[in-house]
Amino acid sequence: MNNNAALYLRSSKDRKDVSPDAQRRALHELAKARGLTVVEEFVDAVESGKDDNRPGFQKLIKAVRNPARGWSTVLLHDTSRLSRRRVISLMFEEIDCKNNGVTVVYKTLPEVDPLTEIVLKSVMVAWDEYHSISSKQKGLAGMSENVRAGFRAGGRAPTGYLLRKTATGAIREGEAVTKSSLEPDPVTADAIGCYLRERAAGVSRLRAKRKAGLLAMKDSTLIGIEWNALTYAGHTVWNVHAERQGGAYVGGAKRRPRSEWVIQRDTHAALLSDDEAEQLLARLEVQSKVRTSKAAAQRDRDSAALLGGLLFAPDGSKWWSESDRYRWEHCGRSLSVSRVAIEAQVIDQVLEDLASPGFAPALVHATRASLASDTDPTVLRRISNEVTDLAAQISRTMDLAAQLADPAPALRKIEELERRRAERALQLQQLQAEAERASWISKVGVADVARMLAGIAADAKKAGRGAMLRPVILSVVDRVEVDPQTLSGSICYRVAAPESGVKLASPRGFEPRSLP
Repeated sequence: MNNNAALYLRSSKDRKDVSPDAQRRALHELAKARGLTVVEEFVDAVESGKDDNRPGFQKLIKAVRNPARGWSTVLLHDTSRLSRRRVISLMFEEIDCKNNGVTVVYKTLPEVDPLTEIVLKSVMVAWDEYHSISSKQKGLAGMSENVRAGFRAGGRAPTGYLLRKTATGAIREGEAVTKSSLEPDPVTADAIGCYLRERAAGVSRLRAKRKAGLLAMKDSTLIGIEWNALTYAGHTVWNVHAERQGGAYVGGAKRRPRSEWVIQRDTHAALLSDDEAEQLLARLEVQSKVRTSKAAAQRDRDSAALLGGLLFAPDGSKWWSESDRYRWEHCGRSLSVSRVAIEAQVIDQVLEDLASPGFAPALVHATRASLASDTDPTVLRRISNEVTDLAAQISRTMDLAAQLADPAPALRKIEELERRRAERALQLQQLQAEAERASWISKVGVADVARMLAGIAADAKKAGRGAMLRPVILSVVDRVEVDPQTLSGSICYRVAAPESGVKLASPRGFEPRSLP
């Protein structure tokens, strides 16, 4: 264990939150009191603590797992800086940190015996989670009340409107508190209203754009405007979009059911009627259901088809599976081929390639060539020393900044040094990973690969030509290219190596054989 430490600083949108600068000053004092030297810093500015999807926190986790990080202590201002979810805090401290010899120290947690520390920390983390949930509920309740009073719940004005701010009479942090409502934008309101009325009447999007003079506007933007039809009918609408967790919408749909929308009617001037707005929304909902149904059906077809999701044209456009055929459509052109015929050719070619005496050496050669990089130990040592030197410079500059009346120039220098250190640390990590992969593949001989290929071929023959063959094909084939012009094709293989998607083309392609 060394005396080097890293800081983790997080601020959120909460006005009562502790600023990163205040956290930094307090943690430098803590480090000095404990005889620690701060060599690295991880920051998340205006980031929620309710999940772990934060850039700075993710970098911290990666650094904790890296044996060459150069520090063994993480300093935080309080438990809520780490997370407002108990499970995230426990996973970070008990799994990531303990397994990698890293100690977590909180400024606001007193030095006590281990048992008392566990109890205190559990209480504080539980309170953080309660505070997060309570704050969210209060915030949502406040937004709902704003909407019911006819005001906006935040955000920009929709295209066609401007925000009109009304003073509430309250003062917060020396500034007057205002609430926003909508008023028509004299520049764009007429065009948007014209477009929406045309769409409600069943006119195509292109014709409606042309009539309204909105040809330069993207269709995706206009679709969003159409989904806001009730707003354009003069109503304030809130709670439409579903929450996102882990990059996906909760419940699987982008929008909540209409029964959950909060609608306050007649809060601003309308650009279209209620009936027109309802017609627009009804049409959009039907189209959305059709698209969802088609996408699900296509996924089912692709999963049932042996080459579903693997078949491409040389330009990257896809072949889609439908019934007993594969169909290609691109730039107004269309072509379909027999599914049975093309799958038979691919299976035969794969089995022939796997049994080919030159295939195993080619795979080994391709893998080693792809992993070849400048992994000279002297290069790795030089970059590692650069990372250590930059970390030391950052530490010295941070100590200097803490003593200056105006630390701004020093902080800018720290930012520049940290950017350089992060770049070199990432380069070092990548080179080390390449060296490990190259070392691994250097120990794999042609005979080993040949035995692996023979096992895959045996699995393929055992699976026959049915659905059981698909997992075998997916294990070795990255993609199959079929040229719509000539119907000739080639197979691109993947090589199973750690963290590597090395690919190798078939020694020869396959030619048309009764494909149409």
